[in-house]
Amino acid sequence: MLPGRPVAVTVSLFVAGICLGIAGALTWAWAVHSGQFRDLERTKDQLFWPELADPNPPGDARKER
Repeated sequence: MLPGRPVAVTVSLFVAGICLGIAGALTWAWAVHSGQFRDLERTKDQLFWPELADPNPPGDARKER
């Protein structure tokens, strides 16, 4: 700690923590709103087992031609 400003350091760290929490909440809200959390099982399968994942499941608009 700095010898003359322990309260200022504590307050600064507290404010930084609050700002990081708000940023995380806003990022999560954006991801939900933009559809990033749809079909998490398919994403998991593509990540862990790419050779087994179906690239064009039924109802997918990105069909290969």
